[in-house]
Amino acid sequence: MLPKQRFIAAMRHQSPEDFTASMELEFHLYKDAWGEEPVVGLAFSKLSQKEKEVALNENAELMVKTAARFGHDAIKDIGGYWELAPGIPAYLWLPEQEDQIGLVKALRKAAGDEFFIVGSCSPTICLPDGEHFESFVMDLFDHPEEVRARCLDRLNYALIQQDKLLEAGADGILNPSDIAFNTGLFISPAMMDEFFFPYFEAWAQALKKAGAVSIWHSDGDVSKALDRASDCGVTAIQCVDPLAGMDIVELKKSFGNRLALIGNVDCSILHEGTIDDVKEASMKVLEGCKGAGYAFGACNAIFKGIPLENYQAMVDARFLFGKL
Repeated sequence: MLPKQRFIAAMRHQSPEDFTASMELEFHLYKDAWGEEPVVGLAFSKLSQKEKEVALNENAELMVKTAARFGHDAIKDIGGYWELAPGIPAYLWLPEQEDQIGLVKALRKAAGDEFFIVGSCSPTICLPDGEHFESFVMDLFDHPEEVRARCLDRLNYALIQQDKLLEAGADGILNPSDIAFNTGLFISPAMMDEFFFPYFEAWAQALKKAGAVSIWHSDGDVSKALDRASDCGVTAIQCVDPLAGMDIVELKKSFGNRLALIGNVDCSILHEGTIDDVKEASMKVLEGCKGAGYAFGACNAIFKGIPLENYQAMVDARFLFGKL
């Protein structure tokens, strides 16, 4: 079956015909794999409009051939600016909303109907950076009405963005919203019900109405939020963070047909482990989760520094242990 069909089947809790579905949050090893990289960030912002159009098409072609080489059924877009640390931008980002929409159009053109395309937007609050953390927490207690207004504004802006992404050719939307530390949620369940889940549910239901897949990404231990997230109607959660002690195999048993899971091979093993370590970690995840309601992948981005041979070992394990 085609990669797109395989991924849709998995998200609908149907068993694919051949192999377990596959998706990565981000893939950064373009230089290692191909000797070239997408044009993004500040380099992209300096291009003329015509040059940007060329770059978006070339980026899309690079991402599609990467998906074909490594067996990715779904291809996630490149989102907007964010920082790894204050003043240090992430690797993959595009400057303007229209650039992000343009990339999805280019991905749809390059991929045809072969691959599932995932757009991204941010409809809900998430962990603030260190510079704003204290003021954010104080506002939750001192100015809750202002926080609720900001949450609503954020949701409404994101809903407009995601409609444009779907119109451009996205099959689903990923919400990158970290809400937890390794020790648990960053605000209380009661505050989650006030400041997060009403907007999260509106986002998930809008996508459900549109017939599109909703995927939520969060690092950390989100185990206490999964029942509520499932009740909101979200299709899948991506990450299922092993560094926070989350066991994807046990979650697969618990959630059955309620919530699809995407992940969660430990990126630290991919980065620092041997090929045998990677194969063992991949086998454990695949044998415990493969089939309906699951897509194989790393817990987070395939970041620069991960040896390509380790990632290839993970890909090979999918075809060895993920056969259905």
